Amino acid sequence: MNNDNNPTITDTAMTPGHQILYIVGNGFDLHHGIESGYQHFGEYLSEVDHGTYDHLSRYFTVDDDFWWQFESQLAHLDTDSLLDDAGQYLASYGAEDWSDAGHHDYQYELDRVVEALSKTLRQRFGQWVRQLKIPQPASLAGRMLPLRRDARYLTFNYTDTLQRVYGVPDTNVLHIHGAARQVDDQLILGHGWKRSPADSFNHGIDHEEADTRILEGNNIIDGYFSATFKPTERVIAQHKSFFCSLSDIRRVLVMGHSLAEVEMPYLKEVLHHIGNTETHWQVSFYESSQDAEEAMRHLGVPSDKTNYVPLNALSLWAP
Repeated sequence: MNNDNNPTITDTAMTPGHQILYIVGNGFDLHHGIESGYQHFGEYLSEVDHGTYDHLSRYFTVDDDFWWQFESQLAHLDTDSLLDDAGQYLASYGAEDWSDAGHHDYQYELDRVVEALSKTLRQRFGQWVRQLKIPQPASLAGRMLPLRRDARYLTFNYTDTLQRVYGVPDTNVLHIHGAARQVDDQLILGHGWKRSPADSFNHGIDHEEADTRILEGNNIIDGYFSATFKPTERVIAQHKSFFCSLSDIRRVLVMGHSLAEVEMPYLKEVLHHIGNTETHWQVSFYESSQDAEEAMRHLGVPSDKTNYVPLNALSLWAP
């Protein structure tokens, strides 16, 4: 795609490109008309895999807030209901109809649901992301932002909107959670609840006295939380060279990012390596800037070096 004649894309400005960092979130794709919201994933899931969607509806409170905070909501599995439902397969060893054949029924039922809500859900998520339609620039009149192709990009999106719509070189873009067009990339998705040993369902249980089936079932539940945990520390370590290279950044533009708690470790890492109190931040917001302002204060970005601009105020995004 040739963007050379697109007036909204610039390669020259007062600030050198290598000193500009864009941090891009899902609001950026939504701004371009891409149906990339988690609620869109919910609609997709209900159509292609009603069984997994039923499990999701059964063991989570699936409403608008659920999809708005989808990743963090994965930490709120209704384990009480799940254990109660599986309990019907936990027959007493002394029951008249007891058979050794049923020794693993309880664990099997838990494993079946947990696999659907972790492995299968992740697979469906990847399939959904990879079928999202990226628009052509010609169809985006009134939406194209004045991005710098020579700048650096930290994107939390799985899509290649930056490359395909704006012609940003791959070498300038870090897909921190994986890139959809790389078929071998594992797309990173999950909650941020880092559980301690005391959070294990087997914590405090006398293993000598406990029913083996209960212990194994508890391990399966623990496994769910591990499988759906976003390994933020590991991801940051894998991309250490990128973060360490940010010391010369003088302008940060945060576009369409939710500033959710689960993503804060990445932003703290960015701030740590920039380490320059003169760096100016511009942060987008949707409807109200209140949440964005609170998140940036919590992050520790100086308020006099930060301004807040709606993403659709296109001219105000010229770096």
